[in-house]
Amino acid sequence: MSQIISAIRNNVKYWWLYLLNGIIFLIAGCIVFANPFSSYVLLSIFFSVTLFVTGIFEIAFAVSNRSGTYGWGWALVSGIIDVVIGFILILYPAVSMAVIPLFLAFWFMFKGISLIGFSIQLQTDKIPGWGWLLVGGIGLIIIAIFILDNPALGVVAVLGLVAAAFWGTGILSIIFSFRLKHVKNEMKALMP
Repeated sequence: MSQIISAIRNNVKYWWLYLLNGIIFLIAGCIVFANPFSSYVLLSIFFSVTLFVTGIFEIAFAVSNRSGTYGWGWALVSGIIDVVIGFILILYPAVSMAVIPLFLAFWFMFKGISLIGFSIQLQTDKIPGWGWLLVGGIGLIIIAIFILDNPALGVVAVLGLVAAAFWGTGILSIIFSFRLKHVKNEMKALMP
């Protein structure tokens, strides 16, 4: 058994932070989908706050598992970037409304790369379900490229993509959280 898996099984204490992350993203997707035209201002504010809060969750997860989880630095960097960008967007809502498609595209690109990295790590250690994270990461990168390539499509297309990406990110975060919980519980069952 690899040292990485042993460390994850022994040290993943706060797997539920990814579950909360996923739930927040599912709610964000529902809000955007339910009010596509009137929610652009709300999306700007909600996205800023959501980015900030989920960044705090990711930082807490990374720091709490730093002593035994291989690759915890990726989660820390992702969380720090989310907190910084979220804070800037909260301070300047007009700027976030003007440039939110570009911020979203680059953020989805980073999240997609992050998910691909997690999936490769899980696949290397033969943990089932890693393919879902890989597919999700690739999907987020495709959405990011679409946003960057077609900025003239306007806010409506971006809102539809944002809702879909929020749902995808939420579902994948929830899947990842339950995988972490399963690994943690499996190790508890094996320990005397």
